[in-house]
Amino acid sequence: MRIFVQLATAGLLAGTALAADEDKSVVVVGMEEFIGGTGDSAAQLVREDLNWSGYLRISDSPASAGGGWLLRGSSSAGRIDGALLDAKGTVVFNNHYDEPDLRDNAHAFADDVVTAITEARGIAGTKIAFLSRRGGRTEVYLSDSDGQRVQQVTSDGALKGAPALGPGAILLAYTSWKSGFADVVLKDLRFGSERTILNASGTNSGVAFSHDGTRLALSMSHEGDAEIYISTLTGGRAQRITKSRSVEFSPSWSPDGSRLVFCSDVKGPPQLFVAARSGGPPERLETGYRNNTSPDWSPDGVHIAFTGRQSSGAAVVVCDLASGRSTLALSRAEDPTWAPDGRHLAAVQDGSLVVLDTISGKKRTILDGFPGLAEPSWSR
Repeated sequence: MRIFVQLATAGLLAGTALAADEDKSVVVVGMEEFIGGTGDSAAQLVREDLNWSGYLRISDSPASAGGGWLLRGSSSAGRIDGALLDAKGTVVFNNHYDEPDLRDNAHAFADDVVTAITEARGIAGTKIAFLSRRGGRTEVYLSDSDGQRVQQVTSDGALKGAPALGPGAILLAYTSWKSGFADVVLKDLRFGSERTILNASGTNSGVAFSHDGTRLALSMSHEGDAEIYISTLTGGRAQRITKSRSVEFSPSWSPDGSRLVFCSDVKGPPQLFVAARSGGPPERLETGYRNNTSPDWSPDGVHIAFTGRQSSGAAVVVCDLASGRSTLALSRAEDPTWAPDGRHLAAVQDGSLVVLDTISGKKRTILDGFPGLAEPSWSR
């Protein structure tokens, strides 16, 4: 896994020096012309999704696909019938995608292709939540993983913070000051319903979903200093994880749910610590940065991305847990959040939302023109 850090560094700092190595690992896939009334639009969306995945590249000529993989498809009224064939011409899958929106169907087809060929998790169909003052007040917004189809999902005008998406982007948790206090609200994005689930005295903030979506970790101060707690989705009495005379905040779960990384000011400027879910003394994570905030544990469990602050300003840094090595990923950036493939990393850079391919070093801006854009959260 140390290769990740080396490749990321090469891609970011050496310009195109990585391109030759990258091409060797990218699988070339042929694509026949999609038929049907919306075939051209569907094919273009699938092409964009697969090319951006980092794992695959669509060949301009189906016959030139070196691996022998071939896509066939048709699309009418936004529905898609999509098939993947291997080098022997055997149909790997032939699926029908019939969501009302063409983009949903194209994303689903692309993600199935990525998984079938590479066994990696496709991310085209995932969502990103974030905060913005676009309408004059801080509200939560939701977009596709490519920044398209942005929608505002809260509208009460109250101050908000730390949106967190649950698995599948079905549930959204965030901190709201609508009552005058920092409460945790859980919103069902399918139906629009929401309810306050944690409103203990003091502050309730920085919610993070466990990877299985059954638990929430957060910072609560009802017993004194802000500490890390774990709660169910129904609220009720929360389990206290940390016990100190300092402030603990911004927890993030390990993929197996056994540990939490969080920030603490016990030694002065915030540093990262890791604690077992069952409790016990936390261990400090040495990062080489004096001020560390907003950690996010990668889905593969081997990296933690965080905002590191030095005299030169904020930057997104990735720590390899096996080697203890920290690597600069994005300068002038903060609030990193991992995609569920463990390869792509979204962050706020110079006021825009950018996505970095940490293996190739390629970066693209997916959202711009959203005042106060902050605290993105990528669905698992």
